[in-house]
Amino acid sequence: MNKHDHILYWKETAESNWQAAQGLFQTGQYLECLFFAHLVIEKLSKAHWVRDNVDDYPPRTHNVLKLWSATTLQPTPDQELTATELNTFQMEGRYQDYQRIASQRATRTFTGTLLNDTEQLRTWLLSKLP
Repeated sequence: MNKHDHILYWKETAESNWQAAQGLFQTGQYLECLFFAHLVIEKLSKAHWVRDNVDDYPPRTHNVLKLWSATTLQPTPDQELTATELNTFQMEGRYQDYQRIASQRATRTFTGTLLNDTEQLRTWLLSKLP
């Protein structure tokens, strides 16, 4: 695989996760929706990491802001805030002791708002990729 193939892999899997996030929202599975929304942004961020670095394999991290720090991306404060919020749901979606707290935050209104913010961030990240 060449660099383009690696970037395409991250974009395609992010799109699949975006469709899953939308479906989870529609069925009221808000915590799971936000977990998948984070995956979308993480995977697009890994595509940027691959684009901007010599190696084709990004670091094994789920922290979007850490990935961005090794790219040429220049996010706005609002984009950083969205990424920070999404980062919490990757952790809270994985570990049972976090899930109860996260489920209380992940109401329909909260999730809908964060999903809209994620869509804007997703669109921005995609617009900067080949």
